[in-house]
Amino acid sequence: MGVTSDYNRHPDEIHHFEAARYYVDHFLPPEIGDPAVRDSYSVWGVSYLNYHWIEYFLAGKFMLVASPFVGELLAARLFNVLFLACLSLFFLYKSKDDEDLLLIPSLLLITPQVWYVFSYINNDAFPLAASFAVVYQAAYPKSALQKFLRAEQFSDAPRLALIPALLLGLLLISKTNYYAFLIFVALWLVFKFPILTTIESKPRLDLVRLKKYALLFVVAVLILAFRCALDLYVNGETNFVAASYVNYIAGNFEKKENRLMKYQEEVAETPFKPSTVERDLGSTHPTMRLKDKGASYPEIFTKFGWHSESFKSFTGVYGYMTIYSPKPYYIVMGLLYAAMGLYMLAIVMARRRRDELIRTLLLIIGFTICLFVSSYLSWSYAFQAQGRYLFPLLPMTAIFVYSLREKISRRVWAGLVIACFLLSVYSFVAIGIRKVDSQLPPDATVHAPSSLPGFVVGG
Repeated sequence: MGVTSDYNRHPDEIHHFEAARYYVDHFLPPEIGDPAVRDSYSVWGVSYLNYHWIEYFLAGKFMLVASPFVGELLAARLFNVLFLACLSLFFLYKSKDDEDLLLIPSLLLITPQVWYVFSYINNDAFPLAASFAVVYQAAYPKSALQKFLRAEQFSDAPRLALIPALLLGLLLISKTNYYAFLIFVALWLVFKFPILTTIESKPRLDLVRLKKYALLFVVAVLILAFRCALDLYVNGETNFVAASYVNYIAGNFEKKENRLMKYQEEVAETPFKPSTVERDLGSTHPTMRLKDKGASYPEIFTKFGWHSESFKSFTGVYGYMTIYSPKPYYIVMGLLYAAMGLYMLAIVMARRRRDELIRTLLLIIGFTICLFVSSYLSWSYAFQAQGRYLFPLLPMTAIFVYSLREKISRRVWAGLVIACFLLSVYSFVAIGIRKVDSQLPPDATVHAPSSLPGFVVGG
């Protein structure tokens, strides 16, 4: 897919590419309004460079090294392919000591949409890979994180906290939908390694373990703070996405004009301008502000089909959300997912162990947060029923599956995964790769940059 598909036949690839290309020869984020990055701005009047995401910086530096050999476009795409390859090799290598570890990456085989986001330039592949690295740290008993949390004294192994804290920090400066996964991991770890212990029937605070959690938290937040500080240094403001979401839900979003909003007013197309939203809601894009236009929250399911579109694009929709697999494909995939869920639930209910029931509850909480945030933003901000926003469900499920490793039948689980995998191969190859160049992007006048020799739009 990455080698054969034309430029900008994938969701917003033109804007992702321009954001990554900026960092080929830059280290600091760009100043808002810099004409050199105008091509990275979308019809919404914003650029991926306006946010705190680290994926573009890393992709740009990879392009700097690889583009002389393969060209800029292929280098940018191979950046994501490389992460999937490294993740696969890591789990294959570690499985030599513990075959149960293969239960974790098996979740990467059950939907072709995962492979799709690793095949082109975007901001979904990197946090997905990083989240599975966090799964290893949180789930595997011999990981650095678990060794750190089990150490009797804080001074015994603080160096073991470095890699886990770094991974958590990287997720903090990656795509914000993975915050639901971070909340789930925090709850999971606190349950497995509690900070309250019982001594002589009295609850006591475990200060040593509390210090360990504090160290992980501080290091991760320092990484985020450093990234926000770069924004403040360059622009005097930061568009930290998580804060924007909280601000938006609280009703204060867009009440205070900043540099980004002023530039957005200048470059956004009319239906997406802040002034249009504020003064003429009826002239905004039809998918924007459904809540303010009078739609109820249940209507995004009953009228707009958020759940159906999200499921389809979680299991295989290509191009600019226009290339679908046949309807029976989605039905069978849904049945297989249901079988997986019921199988795990049957194991938990048959054993009725308190710890497994609580872990099931934690998984439900994680799923609920992820699904609610995505659906709420589709209702209140812009309707975007895209399954990649639900990808944090995969690493959450991976932790849960690995926790049931003693009771899961390898034959049953392998059968379910292989069935999903074979269907996914069909969708990815016969539908995705074969048809992705058959439909033009929304702006059919967009052509590959002149610096990308060998890649011609239109096939």
